[in-house]
Amino acid sequence: MTVSNFVNGRFELMTPEMREKVGRSVKALNYRRNYGAHLLRTSKLWSIGIIVVDASDHYLSDGYTTQIISGISNKLNENGFSTMLQGVKPDQFDKSTMFRNVQTDGLCVLLSGTDQQRAQQFAVISEFQQPTVLFLESFSDAPDTICSILQDDYSAARLLARHVLARAPGSILILTSGENEWAAVNQRVAGMSDEIHSSGIAGRLDIIPSGNGRQQDVIRALETHVTANGYPDAVMCINDEIALGVLKALRQAGVAVPGQTCVTGFNAFGLHDITETALTTMQSPAYEMGRIGAQELLQALDVGHFSQKTLTLPIEMLEGDSA
Repeated sequence: MTVSNFVNGRFELMTPEMREKVGRSVKALNYRRNYGAHLLRTSKLWSIGIIVVDASDHYLSDGYTTQIISGISNKLNENGFSTMLQGVKPDQFDKSTMFRNVQTDGLCVLLSGTDQQRAQQFAVISEFQQPTVLFLESFSDAPDTICSILQDDYSAARLLARHVLARAPGSILILTSGENEWAAVNQRVAGMSDEIHSSGIAGRLDIIPSGNGRQQDVIRALETHVTANGYPDAVMCINDEIALGVLKALRQAGVAVPGQTCVTGFNAFGLHDITETALTTMQSPAYEMGRIGAQELLQALDVGHFSQKTLTLPIEMLEGDSA
């Protein structure tokens, strides 16, 4: 029992002297727990699946994805769980091996795709009936086996738009993603649009996709828009990567920021402060969302239910020099 307490991290049940003594013996003997026997005794797999639905093959290059995964895996590791990570295309979700073979005690999932595809993905998860945490997505008819961890993208987008509108821009361009469709991004675009329209300040609002969001696609999308409509007074981007592409294009064209055109981003995962013009953006709590989601999943596995069906975290605005 003493060795079990040490191996499972129950140090509060041991004196410091006993903990040090057992630790020396474990190290000297190179002791490792027999995982197969442990599984048979506890009826747990001690593994959590993380599924990232993304049309891109390079889904781990997305800052939001990596922040959430880091929060999940760090919290689970602290509690003795391992993680299994899988990326799937939106139209291949039901073919994931996570659903064909029960390899995990619970799931953490980031959905993407069209509204119809995400609804189909949700249906698969609901039928699987394993404790599952959805990130950046919620469904009103979700069963008790599903918990949603959100950030308040809509309110944050309206706040950011109000900041831009204080400059009284005549025209505003919203640059969104083109390859992936995320519920959170849709909320950002809706929040920006609603605030701009309700203010009556800007005479023109355009919303255009920017391909896969990489700099070449962003620059091409902006140049196409400018050729047809001229430079907008403000460019609002749904993430910082797109905003950096806009800043580069404007700098190359000799357009002053924020003098002639102001620019905003979203997420603030470090890219916002590496340019000459610090980016005005929103600070997303993605890492904390991952930790909270993992904690909710651990509770569900421990007591049989989530503490809440939906948790929504606030987003803070970071005022830079670009707007």
